[in-house]
Amino acid sequence: MPRRLYVILPEPGEQIDCAIAEGGNIKLVSGDRVPTQPKDEVIVLVPGTEVGCHTVRLPSQPAEQLRKSAAYALEDEIAVPVEDVHVAVGQPTGSAASRPAFVVDPSLMQGWVDQLRTLNLANARLVPDVSVLPAADMVVEARRHVLFASPSVRFAADAGFPDDALQALLPAGGAPPRLFGANIARRLGRPADAEPEMPLILRLAQWAELQGTITDLRQGPFAQRSETGFDLRAWRPLLAGAAAAFVLFVAATALEASALSRLRDSLDAQARSIYAAANPGAPVPAELSASVSEPGHAGNAPKHGFLELSALLYEAIPDDGLITIQGLRFDADSGRLVASMSYPDYGGDIDIKTRLETKGLSVTLGDSRKQDDRVVGDITLESGS
Repeated sequence: MPRRLYVILPEPGEQIDCAIAEGGNIKLVSGDRVPTQPKDEVIVLVPGTEVGCHTVRLPSQPAEQLRKSAAYALEDEIAVPVEDVHVAVGQPTGSAASRPAFVVDPSLMQGWVDQLRTLNLANARLVPDVSVLPAADMVVEARRHVLFASPSVRFAADAGFPDDALQALLPAGGAPPRLFGANIARRLGRPADAEPEMPLILRLAQWAELQGTITDLRQGPFAQRSETGFDLRAWRPLLAGAAAAFVLFVAATALEASALSRLRDSLDAQARSIYAAANPGAPVPAELSASVSEPGHAGNAPKHGFLELSALLYEAIPDDGLITIQGLRFDADSGRLVASMSYPDYGGDIDIKTRLETKGLSVTLGDSRKQDDRVVGDITLESGS
């Protein structure tokens, strides 16, 4: 199992405190640099005073959509437009729809990411220090701020706050919170926790190790970019599956093309049969659609008959099989044919209308409506004036 390193983000010129968790043990290392190894997981803890900690209830969504939904869910809780903040969302906790959400100034995030590069920690995760506290009433003294936690809320306050202001931030009623840090206990006039004093980074690392998951602020535009090499062998099963899927796709496409060709031939034969029935003894023209649209066809009749109009309609339908005829209604007195059509989406009737109008017909589109996953609408055909 790889080592996990916890680091408090240092101020310029400040010594780096690092806790190394390995094999169930945690040890403290201090110095001018973080003693990383190639497979280490590095977690850099940033001050909670710069991060808004919230909880949102959202259904499962793709990561990017989840971040956008969380931003708008927090719109009433933050003092700036949601477009001007960076939001990171954690895994569900407790209720399946309840998630931690953290709000940060994007310029501050960029500054932290740049600082990671100067520390040779470009792939480190950025985690708010207050987010690793247990879900219990407690107050923890940090370097320049104070961390507050309860079962439902986590926040941080600047250590420069007056003592009475810090006192007002404590939960009202109930058992008093545990206090970690002799100075903060003195300021609040209460005894410190009985546990032995230890460096802050060790205490935060211990709490973080006990948590199931922690939320990385580096999401969306600040997400980590892997700098490891690409191992083709690890991808061979996936590539083989993709190749097999491509072969199946080509085969399915060929079968579909063959089916569409048979459908076109069937429609053509049907149209010619209709023409022959309407014009007994007359030869069927090679260009059927051009012939039936001529003004002088069929004894100079002022209107097309049912068979001619339906033949023209069939010829105007594309051969891809996506558009189908649901029903036909013909008014012999007016020479009007109304066809109920089914399309994959809105606008599918416009091309058919254009094709029919080039044949000299007057075409009117009726209202369209959604039915299941298709669009159903009427097309009315009449002989042109």
